[in-house]
Amino acid sequence: MPAPLLAVVTALLAVLPTLLGSAPAAAAAPPPANDRPVFELPTSGDLLGAFDRNGYNEQDGAPRAIPSPTSPGRQALEFRLDGGDQRSEVEPRVPDQYEGQVWYYTYRAGLAEDFPTDTEDWQVVLQWHHTGDSGSPPVALEVKQGRLALASEGENLQDLGPIRGGDRIDVSMRVAFSQDPERGSVDVWRDGRHVLDGYRPPNGTLLDQGNYLKLGLYRATRIDEGGRLWVDDLRVGPTMASVAPTGMGSGTAGGDPVAEDAAAPAGPADIAAERDVDTVTWVAGALLLGVVVLLVATRSARRAPAPRDPGPREPARR
Repeated sequence: MPAPLLAVVTALLAVLPTLLGSAPAAAAAPPPANDRPVFELPTSGDLLGAFDRNGYNEQDGAPRAIPSPTSPGRQALEFRLDGGDQRSEVEPRVPDQYEGQVWYYTYRAGLAEDFPTDTEDWQVVLQWHHTGDSGSPPVALEVKQGRLALASEGENLQDLGPIRGGDRIDVSMRVAFSQDPERGSVDVWRDGRHVLDGYRPPNGTLLDQGNYLKLGLYRATRIDEGGRLWVDDLRVGPTMASVAPTGMGSGTAGGDPVAEDAAAPAGPADIAAERDVDTVTWVAGALLLGVVVLLVATRSARRAPAPRDPGPREPARR
């Protein structure tokens, strides 16, 4: 092999491992901040330490941490009420929700086998409560008449499907917060299926300046049966990707909340990774092109006929 071609090939072999090794490093960078939850229920340890508690929200019984009956390896918060009791709730330490904001949520819970799902009275398991002391919340998840439903101010129930004792509740939600009914909206995915699309409560998703989130069990005192549920996953974040639960199936078109969410703008890590891949491609291509050009030139030189020797010249005639 000619010396110039050997030098180029040697350089290519020396540089390519370094260049190609840079791409995986960029791909392993942490996800952008907008794809991380602002709140995630701990899987173990002090679960109650992630919530604000007060006597008003726990007037009929404090929740307790237990091993999750349905998610091995995780702990859960158990909420229990006796017949005639009304409230056992806690407030996750997440930012309050204000006009014009959009937040995403994942909530996963289990109902005890004897949970009274067929009652005619309301039972709230998750609610976005306005800052005022009176009135029902603008957005809430309820269990009533054998159905899971989204309620607005205790009315306007939007059916999310059947539910009975022993069932799991697995929902993801997108909530756009506004006092304007034209801007405030709610989307709900249950078990990966889009079951509520852009619902607009009549008075918006805010009733005053802001909402705060609560979970647990809050129900009518007329219910004379005991109730028990546990929550083993709660996530709050700025994108659907940020609240995607571990192990969620990919779903199909029209059913996967992650796939349906609008793509977030590329973050700095994404852009850097793309640039690194582009650099590798261009440099490797240029080096390979150089090898090809030298190889073609060498072969052409070998095939070209040698110049003919004219032999001794005759002396000029005089």
